[in-house]
Amino acid sequence: MSVLQDMIDDAPDQISALDVSIGQINDQITDLTTEINAVTNDLCGVAETDLTAYLDGTKLTEIEILYGDPTSIPFSVDYGGDYGKIDYVDGGITDFRIIDNSGNIEYEVGVTHWDNDPLIVKLTGDYAFGNDYLTRPLDSGATYGLIPTRTALNTAKGILNNNKSKIQSSILIFEDYA
Repeated sequence: MSVLQDMIDDAPDQISALDVSIGQINDQITDLTTEINAVTNDLCGVAETDLTAYLDGTKLTEIEILYGDPTSIPFSVDYGGDYGKIDYVDGGITDFRIIDNSGNIEYEVGVTHWDNDPLIVKLTGDYAFGNDYLTRPLDSGATYGLIPTRTALNTAKGILNNNKSKIQSSILIFEDYA
């Protein structure tokens, strides 16, 4: 018997094993997607919504009273492009500032009139935790990043599907030469 015939004979078992592996990866991807949605919506989304409500209401009024000038009121919250972003490098909810009507910054995390507001510290810290849990790259010394893990599993699934396709095709091609 030739090596090609051995490969033909082994192909159905290899295809079956690949199907099992692909199914297991699909299950893992489904579980990770559920976890990603929970951390994104139930932790990060809630922290962002709560902070936005607090900033637009309580904190804005507090800063207007402390630093306002009747000629420069109303103040407003200026949300930057990275506010509410899920991203390992620039994700978070600290990209905001309270400004007066001429654009002068009256309150900014860690800088202008920063008072270590405990609610802001808690919500931004909780969001940062969730963002890190979601986005931590797999090559950064930890492997808990849910989104990079799902991406790696999708890559693995693609590789297994390519292997399966090639093995399926090999049966017909090898038959002519076995």
